[in-house]
Amino acid sequence: MKKTLLTIAFLSAFPISTFAQNSIALFGIVDAGITYTNNSAGKSLVQAQSGIAQANRWGLRVIEDIGGGTKVIATLENGFNGFTGKLGQGGLEFGRQSFVGVTNPTWGTLTLGRQYDPVVDMVQTTTFNGHAGPFFAHPSDIDNTDNAFRVNNAVKYVTPTWNGLTAEGMYAFGGLAGNFRGNSTIAAALSYVNGPLYLAAGYFYALNPAQQFPDGNFQPNGAPGVSNGEGTFGYVGNPRNMQTISAGGTYTLGALQLALNYSTVRFDNADGIVGNTVSFDSYETWALYYVTPVASVGGGYTFTEGKVDFNNARPKYNQFNLFVDYALSKRTDVYLMAAYQKASGGANADIYQGIVGQQSSTTGQVVARIGMRHKF
Repeated sequence: MKKTLLTIAFLSAFPISTFAQNSIALFGIVDAGITYTNNSAGKSLVQAQSGIAQANRWGLRVIEDIGGGTKVIATLENGFNGFTGKLGQGGLEFGRQSFVGVTNPTWGTLTLGRQYDPVVDMVQTTTFNGHAGPFFAHPSDIDNTDNAFRVNNAVKYVTPTWNGLTAEGMYAFGGLAGNFRGNSTIAAALSYVNGPLYLAAGYFYALNPAQQFPDGNFQPNGAPGVSNGEGTFGYVGNPRNMQTISAGGTYTLGALQLALNYSTVRFDNADGIVGNTVSFDSYETWALYYVTPVASVGGGYTFTEGKVDFNNARPKYNQFNLFVDYALSKRTDVYLMAAYQKASGGANADIYQGIVGQQSSTTGQVVARIGMRHKF
């Protein structure tokens, strides 16, 4: 780490012109605050938490111009806990992203490494959690629109934009000898921009996601339908595959932004039980309004309904979200956020399954937070 920081300091001492059109940029986010949960396993809970409005990170972006409009690009991005210094994403040094590739305005961008999937790249911006963090994700980020996990061994291609339309595709190699498809992932997405209108849709399919994505929410549980309070959605456990279809859109009217999105996700052989299919449908609407150029307020509603074949469970989650933000400068802001979830269908409330503490002992749960975020 010391050598890395010394290298950055050395490079920054020279003007960019020394490297022609090449550059190395240091970037990051530090987010910290205090979170209150009214019912965590039957008790109230106050926590010092970091990386909520946006996950904490630091990283390097590298660009090398090799001529003809083509550039070599690379990104190394590390996640961490701002209160403890612990590495994120299961202890990986560059667990958020680590890839290299080439980009050209005519031919598009090809990258190889550990990367965000196309649904995250294009559909996440239509979700409220894409703007204000995991408290507002669909239950347990069941569809990964909050980017709970990244994809290893991935090759990703993004087209140039044609009349507002951009396409993206990804394939991740499983690396299993004698089984080319084993532990593999395929994904694709489309986005369209026309003035104030943004539309996006995506498809994601992964085999053995619990093995592929150890930083995700797939750890098996002792009993189907029971959350273990550590980010695991108990209805899913260790499934054979994961298939997600999602779509959404935003529309901007001056200082007001309106949004809708929908996702459906299916898991086969969930909880390791052959023939046990679990599916979830999530519907979301939200709005964000800039009261002034530096002050904004947003709110939204999410409804998620599940279907569990193993025990015929039909869990339902209604969640109401609120976010207030004030910019102290271009890089630093302070914020307030709150969420209320009401569960039914035999389920107890559990906002993002574990991130706010443990599952509520009742069908209701409230979480509130005050925090500060700095970007560099």
